[in-house]
Amino acid sequence: MATAVAGLTGASTTLSVARSTRSLRGGVHRRPAGPHGREDESRHGRTAPVARLPRGSSPTVHRVCSSTRGSAIVAHAAAEGVPEPKGVALSEDTWKTLRVSSFIFFWYFLNAVFAIINKRTLSVFPYPWLLSWVQIAVGAAFMLVMWRLRVFKPPSTVGFDAKSWKALWPTSCLHLVAHVTACASYSLGSVSFMQVVKAGEPACSVILLTLFFGRKYSKLVWLTLIPIVGGVAVGSTTELNFLMASFVCAMISNVASALRSVTSKDLQEATGLRGINLYGAMSVVGAIVLLPISLIVEGARLPAAFAAAPAGMAAKGITLFGATVPFLAYLFVGSMLFHLYNQTSYQALGELSPLDISVANAVKRVVIILASVAVFRNPITPIGAWAGAVAILGTFLYSLAAQKQAADAAAAAKSA
Repeated sequence: MATAVAGLTGASTTLSVARSTRSLRGGVHRRPAGPHGREDESRHGRTAPVARLPRGSSPTVHRVCSSTRGSAIVAHAAAEGVPEPKGVALSEDTWKTLRVSSFIFFWYFLNAVFAIINKRTLSVFPYPWLLSWVQIAVGAAFMLVMWRLRVFKPPSTVGFDAKSWKALWPTSCLHLVAHVTACASYSLGSVSFMQVVKAGEPACSVILLTLFFGRKYSKLVWLTLIPIVGGVAVGSTTELNFLMASFVCAMISNVASALRSVTSKDLQEATGLRGINLYGAMSVVGAIVLLPISLIVEGARLPAAFAAAPAGMAAKGITLFGATVPFLAYLFVGSMLFHLYNQTSYQALGELSPLDISVANAVKRVVIILASVAVFRNPITPIGAWAGAVAILGTFLYSLAAQKQAADAAAAAKSA
């Protein structure tokens, strides 16, 4: 892929990349094999040796090499005293670091912006069932277009048949419950409060899997639940705008998310779906399932809700990045942010180690809480802030303990 050349800093100064030469038996000077595995020779099969530039002379651009695996090429000046470059293409490890870093950045950024836009949308359109369907449906339509255009490789292991539907619908329904109740919690309480309660998801997972799935956990895992449960409890009771309904909705979202994680593993084994294709398939099925339910629950209010929303935006001064836009455009952008932050999270988590995933999830909640406090100026007591920090730290410690238990179990099975 063609890439950019490093910037030139002066009108009379240009960067130069000199050809490396190797003297072979018989006096033939050939260029070493390039990144594509071919020798690069001159028209007559020979290249003249490269003379060193005198000190103080202005270097000239001799040749720029491109790499199909990268998106940038670094140009080196061949001035006297500077070693000749051995290669100009970035290594695979460097590209992976840049790729994963960009995924994490956009995951955090899109998630924080979505949380803010979602809260504002719910302030003028307080219908979590309808809003959740729109957000999931927009993501489903986006994935269908991407598959059709082959931007993303479409899944080859599933289709829209009875077998695929049977495999997908349980996890898709849990995904719907988790998202609808999260939207309801956003609508009733603050974003920061909802994120603190959501930090209790590991505790829900351990309790549910122990009671209903017979899973065994180590004492260390159980001990890490103490800061999680304690932090969520103290953070909830010290919330200045505490509403039990918001807390209950967030806890239901935790339970649904925990069960979704369990069924997702079985779904991956049954269908072979991974990453964004798994999320895309869940979105398609979820949009179909949620539409009739949302219409039954809130459909009668739909015309009046859409009619009143623009006036509500104007009254509250709600804009999209400083621009006044129609409500439908605002709704569409929020829905795309919901899909894209989930997509980038799947892409990032697919390339991270379990430890990195734990750190990334813990930091993500901190980023969203700080962003929401900065935008909405919702008051947080010092005790509430410390409690939230303890709960988030507890989720990180839980992840470490769970990884240690899994590693110990694997080692024991290997030695048996």
